[in-house]
Amino acid sequence: MGTEAIDTERLELVMEAAGLDLWENDLLTGAVTRKAVKIFAELGYTEAEAAGWLDGLFAIVHPDDVALVKGALADHLAGRTAQYRCEFRVRSKAGEWVWYANHGKIMGDDSGERGHRLIGVTFNIDDRRRKEERLEQQQRQLLESEARHRELLHNLHTAIIVHAPDTSILYSNPRADELLAAHPGWYFVDEQGAPVLPEAYPVRRVQGSLLPLEALVYGVRRPESARVVWLLVHAFPEFHTDGALKHIIVNFDDISPRKQAEEKIHHLAFFDALTGLANRRLLMDRLQAALAASARNRIHGALLFIDLDKFKTINDVLGHGVGDQMLVEVAARILACMRESDTVARLGGDEFVVLLPELDADIEVASQKTAMVAEKIRLALNAPYQLKGSAHHSSPSIGVSLYLGNDESADVLLRQADMAMYKAKDAGRNTLRFFSAAMQMAVETHAALEADLRHAVARGELRLLYQIQVDASGQALGAEALVRWVHPSRGTVSPMQFIPIAEESFLILEIGGWVLETACAQLAAWEQNDALRHLSLAVNVSAQQFRQPDFVARLAETVGRYRFNVARLKLELTESVVLNDVDDVVSKMHALRALGATLSMDDFGTGYSSLAYLKQLPLDQIKIDQSFVRDIITDPTDAVMVRTIIDLARNFGLHVIAEGVETEAQLAFLQLHGCSAYQGYLFSRPVPVEVLEALLHSSYQT
Repeated sequence: MGTEAIDTERLELVMEAAGLDLWENDLLTGAVTRKAVKIFAELGYTEAEAAGWLDGLFAIVHPDDVALVKGALADHLAGRTAQYRCEFRVRSKAGEWVWYANHGKIMGDDSGERGHRLIGVTFNIDDRRRKEERLEQQQRQLLESEARHRELLHNLHTAIIVHAPDTSILYSNPRADELLAAHPGWYFVDEQGAPVLPEAYPVRRVQGSLLPLEALVYGVRRPESARVVWLLVHAFPEFHTDGALKHIIVNFDDISPRKQAEEKIHHLAFFDALTGLANRRLLMDRLQAALAASARNRIHGALLFIDLDKFKTINDVLGHGVGDQMLVEVAARILACMRESDTVARLGGDEFVVLLPELDADIEVASQKTAMVAEKIRLALNAPYQLKGSAHHSSPSIGVSLYLGNDESADVLLRQADMAMYKAKDAGRNTLRFFSAAMQMAVETHAALEADLRHAVARGELRLLYQIQVDASGQALGAEALVRWVHPSRGTVSPMQFIPIAEESFLILEIGGWVLETACAQLAAWEQNDALRHLSLAVNVSAQQFRQPDFVARLAETVGRYRFNVARLKLELTESVVLNDVDDVVSKMHALRALGATLSMDDFGTGYSSLAYLKQLPLDQIKIDQSFVRDIITDPTDAVMVRTIIDLARNFGLHVIAEGVETEAQLAFLQLHGCSAYQGYLFSRPVPVEVLEALLHSSYQT
């Protein structure tokens, strides 16, 4: 389950526990992106009825409350209030009026001036309002009888304090005494932090008259670092018959649990549960605001995409709990490198993003500042991590995308930084790369080629070319089959370009299957020609292809459909094939030998494991890589390497063939030191089969 799914589940749980129903409206499109439908179920409406009421909600709002709701919403949309708050009655299906409250706020801030997403919660306050109504009725009755008054106040579950006009306390009920005793040293502030003194209890004077007022205040205990208690206060002035103030009845209660639930909902919606960093949603909101500010001020900013190198290994070896511990440490290290105005977000897994707004008007200066921050992060994340009692190391690959104004969207900038991060990985990891137009073009070209390559086999765009292989006397032994892609608009695409794409996308499995099929068909055709039936045909097998559990069975099925001497089919395997499960590789190779195929180790000498595995593998031939043959005349090291490979093959009883032979001098050296077969431009370039067959009628002499 991904982080977003977990956050959503937690959000739903917290909402359910708090009795809240989350809703969201897009003010630009009018779309309801999240519907508050829980209240309709509480009111007894079916889902179909609820869907209808969503388009005509005011039809079930109490007529006396419609103007109040619309006014509160209009005030917030016009910017006159910081939040949208209102309380109103809704008609249930049974015809009863039930009290609900809406609390919401405009989020998103796309333009830098006003946002376009109104997000809020709806919750049932019917019990509280009914209690308040009952309380008002009770208070009127209490004025008639002081004894009854005190008895009722004593049993209330909310706190009651009766003040004289001079603010001295005339009466407090047990709940008030309990709250005041539990939190000594309280002082009160409003939502802006201004002190609320006892003589300024929420009672306002309008044209000489004192009116009741509801207020939300903070109970703060010194020192300021102590817990904040939220109090919901109602004050009701009582007057003598002559109009003079008699006393003020203050009703209040601790609503901290509800406020904490609201804050938790906000945190789950906008922050990563593991690290406490901003999540993708909050990052995109802040990035959109930063782009708008950049457009106004013409100041460059930057987006850094950070991915931890080899984190998966640590996570798999030490466990996900230790991996999470490391991610928390990574988050703390990145935060320590940031300014207060910067944003650090975790997208999920080991991917982090840093937003650096307002760097500089000059792009060169902005780039230098970004590089300095990135290097600071790189060094911080290179320091060892103490995990399970021992030191472990990791490093970051960092991609950067600079921006100026809002020409590019937030999503595009994030993708650009992601592309640059992968370029940093390609460059060897633990480094930084900036996004560039050339990088974008390369990525787009790569994506276009991959999309076209998916249809290359079906559209018949692949071709096999054949490069002849000869013995020491120049007589043809066979050829190597080399795949080429003839693109309908790009022309012939280099194998150096499309083979890596095929391997990354696993299209190499389909392409490799086509090559084997075509090669077997060609060997079957040669089998019918007395002059050609002795030729072998070498086919490259990719590591992905060889690791298929049914590779041997697939090959056996293909060979069974053609009639030819299977020994003429030579499968060339690279060292990457045998790097993992040696036992499985050896088992498959024996099965291929039993099928009759010949096995050759391609590009021998370029890996790290050749000598260690050579004695275990049932090979028939070793092919010397062309990188060694190219400089055997001028580079003593390559000359020694080639002689060593030839001697090694002789000691193991293996045939040896050298590829990339282009000059007579190279050929003479190889012949002198015992190489028995050759392939290269000296004899022929890769050619279509009809050209190869024509060449085979000639005599190749050295």
